[in-house]
Amino acid sequence: MAREIERIKNFCASSGIFRAAEGRRAVIVGLSGGADSAFLLSVVGDIFPNLKVAAAHLDHMIRGEEAKRDRDFCRGMCESLGVRFFEGEADIYTIAEKEGKSAEEAGRDERYAFFRKCRKELAKELGAKEEEILVATAHNADDNLETVVFNLTRGAGLRGLCGIPPVRDGYIIRPMLALTSDEIRDHCRREGISYVVDSTNLEDGYTRNRIRHYVIPELKKINPSVAETVAGTSLTLAADSAFLDALASDGALDAEYLLSAPAPVASRVIASAFREASGHAADRVSVETVLASLRSGGHGRLHLPHGVTAYYGDTLEFVVESDKNEKVTFRFDATEGEHEMREHGFSIGFYPAGSEPACEEIYKELIYKIGIDDKIKNNLFVRNREDGDRILIGGHHRRLKKLLCDAGVPLRRRDRLPVVCDGDGVVWVPGFPARDGVSAKDGEGITVIYYEFGKEDCNG
Repeated sequence: MAREIERIKNFCASSGIFRAAEGRRAVIVGLSGGADSAFLLSVVGDIFPNLKVAAAHLDHMIRGEEAKRDRDFCRGMCESLGVRFFEGEADIYTIAEKEGKSAEEAGRDERYAFFRKCRKELAKELGAKEEEILVATAHNADDNLETVVFNLTRGAGLRGLCGIPPVRDGYIIRPMLALTSDEIRDHCRREGISYVVDSTNLEDGYTRNRIRHYVIPELKKINPSVAETVAGTSLTLAADSAFLDALASDGALDAEYLLSAPAPVASRVIASAFREASGHAADRVSVETVLASLRSGGHGRLHLPHGVTAYYGDTLEFVVESDKNEKVTFRFDATEGEHEMREHGFSIGFYPAGSEPACEEIYKELIYKIGIDDKIKNNLFVRNREDGDRILIGGHHRRLKKLLCDAGVPLRRRDRLPVVCDGDGVVWVPGFPARDGVSAKDGEGITVIYYEFGKEDCNG
């Protein structure tokens, strides 16, 4: 066994990646065609021998014929390995301009959105649950070093100095953080693994490329093993950050708590609430401005980046103004049959178990189906999401806002999702488990079927 694979396995064991892979059925490799991802695809079966392997390639529509070359290379590599190949494209420059993002940020967001789409599709093909599918990206130790330097130059807290996490969102894994770029390319040469070179990696127009071409070589003159050194430091800091995050997870958005909590905890509570409201990370200046306003003891509001307004006083609330202006409201009883809400982009039906219609996917895209105990059927109703919604899952009351944010549900869709409720609160939201204690056995209770219309079939 090649020494690089052995090091990856040791890293997977120590970083929690193998633990995250337990109970999974497949892994999708993010495949660009470059050396890192080509290496990962060639060895992922050795690292996870019990998982079915697939690959996903997204064309950013930036490099014209060169991008087509990369796509064809990736397709050919997957065919030679007998690997399921997903491909897609996204006009990154147009998306970046429309959404006010950098091309790098837009590219990253579109890639992960594409991975989520592939994950759903592969789960369906395998007859598996989406949670049983991993996504593996080819970030290496040098990428981690660049990320730490990049975050440090922008002004980063502890989380930013943790670098690239080995496991993200519970299902995205980075097994190659154990190896440097040079080690990966040496392995490719020895083993005859072909790859393509992205010409944009040679340009200096991107911030990361300037760090890669000018800053990192100087750091390696001081310490040739700087990538490995920073990788170890990142893991240590990540453990510290996780501890502080755990303390902050129970934090309340009231002034008394935030002003009495240790500064690292209070900052995390505020940053988490900002992210939940906007879908964006809070910068250090915004967090410090909010804390300073709370210390003033008055009441008021602050206009923050990404269209967020912070209302502060005895409590703290973050509101995205565009969301407030486009607030969606609906409520109806969960009577038997289909309730089509085309203006909101979904339909939801309630049927006695065994009498539900077959699911069709002609003009409707996402489908979720669940059984609910019929003892609560007379109390069921459906409404839009409301502030403060929580659902009891796995013995814990989870904030619905945080669940939707962590799942990557777009902001404009969050208030349009139907929330099934009874007299005791939230029962079920599409895409998540039902509330503890209400799920029905197969063939019993009420079957709930949710469809989400394609964009061309609704005005939402």
